[in-house]
Amino acid sequence: MILNGETFDNERYATYHAERIQRTVDELARLGSSDVLEVGGHPWAMTSALVDLPAVELCAAVSAEEISQWPDDIGVERKVYELQTDAGNEASFPVYLANIERTRFDIEESPDTVIACEMIEHLIRSPHVMLLNVNRWLSVGGHLIVTTPNGARFTNPFKVRSPTAGYRASVYSRHSHVFTMDQLVELIELSGFRVAGARFTDDRLPGLAHGLKHKVSRLPGRLPKELFAKGLHVVATKQRNLDRLEAVPSVYGQQDRWDDIGVPA
Repeated sequence: MILNGETFDNERYATYHAERIQRTVDELARLGSSDVLEVGGHPWAMTSALVDLPAVELCAAVSAEEISQWPDDIGVERKVYELQTDAGNEASFPVYLANIERTRFDIEESPDTVIACEMIEHLIRSPHVMLLNVNRWLSVGGHLIVTTPNGARFTNPFKVRSPTAGYRASVYSRHSHVFTMDQLVELIELSGFRVAGARFTDDRLPGLAHGLKHKVSRLPGRLPKELFAKGLHVVATKQRNLDRLEAVPSVYGQQDRWDDIGVPA
């Protein structure tokens, strides 16, 4: 892939996440999406897949990777990026360089669908602000797709370790919180959306342990999926305009100092 005239190697990431990316591409086709905004462009594997779709216009992306390592309000800058995919397709699209969980901002585009894939687990402070931004950008009836790792997933109870990823040089390069399905659905619905579909997903990966987990996750019923599936895939539709949440999500600390949450006295 060539990004802004320079070769960008994301082959390993794209290969590992190929099934997840294809699943999102298939969802866009099912929804009939035509103007898509991507939240969290870096490392541009999903972006490349969108550019390769003839029926989809990538109208914009949001990313703070290039200009900030820390969770601050860094303002908003709009730049035009040039991308050439491995398939040879080319696109120019605006990228909003902003911290989406610290800054509320408008965009020039009018997407019919916003995707936030493998993004929300990296936010460390206010994921609801990202969702309120998405609410701001979509018209009523517009679509939101969120994918994220499954926080209820069974790993190895005999090995004591933190459920979050190790520290990284950039605070947003690690997972801050991995959501359960119920937590994610509640947060999205509190942000003015109606969840139209919520499913557990699991990709076929090499190795015996991965193979066994994948088979168990395919068994009927919710519990095998909840404990063994790798990811969550939620599709929602905007129901109403909303500037602030009316209640504190259960996944948050029950405090009265949240930005953009109206806590009853």
